Amino acid sequence: MYIVIAGGGEVGFQLAREFLAGGHEVLVIESHPSRRERLEEQLGDVALGGEGCRIQCLDEAGVSRADVFIAATAADEDNLAACQLARLKYRVPRVVALLNNPRNRNIFRKLGIEHTVDVTAIVCESVKSVIPSFPLVRVLGIEDQDVEIVQIRVVASSPLDGKRLEETGLAFLADNACLVRSGSGPQVISGRAELRADDRIVCVVPRDMVERLRLEAGEHGPLDSLASRH
Repeated sequence: MYIVIAGGGEVGFQLAREFLAGGHEVLVIESHPSRRERLEEQLGDVALGGEGCRIQCLDEAGVSRADVFIAATAADEDNLAACQLARLKYRVPRVVALLNNPRNRNIFRKLGIEHTVDVTAIVCESVKSVIPSFPLVRVLGIEDQDVEIVQIRVVASSPLDGKRLEETGLAFLADNACLVRSGSGPQVISGRAELRADDRIVCVVPRDMVERLRLEAGEHGPLDSLASRH
């Protein structure tokens, strides 16, 4: 595949390295000389000076033959403009935008950019995954199918601890989720499985079901947590 990345910062650099390792042709559009120098020193002749939201630069990059276009700058407005050009003018089959501010997701979607990667959400979920007090972590969203992979952790204070799965509000996950328990390998969870503290249930669910899972796992939303302090 030919992959064009607008933005040679840390995200763009790491993406370029991964794609090159996979045998793909990669070009990174970057306006800052120091970033281009790093790209060229470590990855070879893969950098083009310029801005990904300018037609002249996109023409020079040969975006019209790209299989994938990724906008990965630190400015959402630049990412949006670059992706719109790639999709509408150059007809790139797959266009992806880095989303620096999650509030802009709806704007991107209204303007036809369906595939976005929310950096803030990824960082938040990664941090939550190593803090036991958060029972539910969103591992990965599959936007094309409107589903998410989530991990439910049974904590000691959870309403799930000590109960069989069939006795909880998560009974519908029986035979359709994976139970990960310390000291044993992953296994398909049955309705009669007794849940223990530190157990993890990994499942794929429709996106609109995530909040229900959060409540069943015993996690309160931000407003609930704030109210409990007063």
